[in-house]
Amino acid sequence: MKKLGLMILLTGIVLLAGCAGDNPANPGGTLADVTGLTIDATSAGQNVVLTWNAVADVDGYYVYFRTTSTGTWDKVGDVTATTYTHTATSAGYYVVMAYKGSDTSANNSNEVNTMPVDDTTTYTIYDNYSAADEHSAFIFGKTSGSGQTGLASNTNFVQDIYAWDLSKGDTDVWLLSGNWGTYGNGRQSYMFEPAQAGYCDVWTTSTSGPSGPWFSQSYMLYTSDARVFVYLYDGYYAKIYNLSISADPNTANGTIVSFSYEIQTIAGLTLFTSK
Repeated sequence: MKKLGLMILLTGIVLLAGCAGDNPANPGGTLADVTGLTIDATSAGQNVVLTWNAVADVDGYYVYFRTTSTGTWDKVGDVTATTYTHTATSAGYYVVMAYKGSDTSANNSNEVNTMPVDDTTTYTIYDNYSAADEHSAFIFGKTSGSGQTGLASNTNFVQDIYAWDLSKGDTDVWLLSGNWGTYGNGRQSYMFEPAQAGYCDVWTTSTSGPSGPWFSQSYMLYTSDARVFVYLYDGYYAKIYNLSISADPNTANGTIVSFSYEIQTIAGLTLFTSK
């Protein structure tokens, strides 16, 4: 009985040791941990450039990625250098682990991520056929809850986009760049409909700036639109989601636009979640 108890105790110790470090692949090696993992400023579009500090006397490094903070790690890279470029299809999290033969780091590196700020607030703007005192313009904030609505007619409100009806059709509405049209005192924005290619996580037409089907002045919204990408004046990308278009019940031809948004906090990256 004493021998059986000792075996159970030793098995428990081995299991505990095996769980240490929470590494993606068989944690608990003897190599030093990778340090200094960062996302390099050259990252752009879908290309996430990772760099880290070298570990002495190793064969290489495994790079792992997951789309949520608690999801399963997928090995996306096996390199000998201390940099790796991951072409991602959504935002997510990264760690790196050194290896030599079958031995690995004892733990993951520090974790970095490309997750956008998700502003789940429902913002509402109105077109020019709604009441004059209804907010028609919007500024994207880079922290949750920091988006701002305001009057496009107010020259002190420097909008990124505003709602405008170019045809006076019931529930017809456009998003205009903040620097274009009747109230063009704001900032340049470019808009793109991801639905035409089925994308909901990433915009894929360029890695350096607007090209292809981007609209530099106005973008007509449809009731079937679920998401619209916006390239902002300062090089950051946003994704409007939960888009809702409805008639303003208080006016003959006014239109209401409601939405939430994600904004990527790394300039130049076009990666978002599946919302």
